[in-house]
Formats: sequence, C-alpha cells, structure tokens
Amino acid sequence: MIILKPQGTEVSLSANTTVANSTLVRVINTGALGALTFANAGVTYANLTVSNTQYVVVQKAATDTLQGSNMLAVPVAWKN
Repeated sequence: MIILKPQGTEVSLSANTTVANSTLVRVINTGALGALTFANAGVTYANLTVSNTQYVVVQKAATDTLQGSNMLAVPVAWKN
C-alpha cells in the first residue's frame, strides 16, 4: 500500500502549471477520458491518458509543467 501525504492545495490543470514546483504529483481526472501533458520550457515532451475518475501519481522535474482538461493536481510525498 502506498500512503500519500498532501504537500499543498489542489489546483486545476486547465492551464500549464508546475504544481508548486513539486517533483511528485497526484493527478485525478474529474471528467471524461483525457490526456495529461508534460512540458518543459513550453515544449511538450510526454503525455498519458487518464481515465474518468482515475488518479495517477507522476514524477517530474520541478520546472516541468502539467496540463489536462478536467484534471486536478496536488503535490505529494509518499511512503511505501
């Protein structure tokens, strides 16, 4: 079991955001099937599909941004 510890306030990913410059982020899709996009310096380098009501925990560089329609994100720490 993974235990997540929120490290801030949940934010919308409707626009590119660094999610408080965090490196570990929990993202939940609150709408229809959608793509989570990763970018660095404005250049998209990856994306992944997040199903409706599914959440994922992603690792990224502090300066990387995330974007996704109907998605919320919060910086987290974890314990395994």
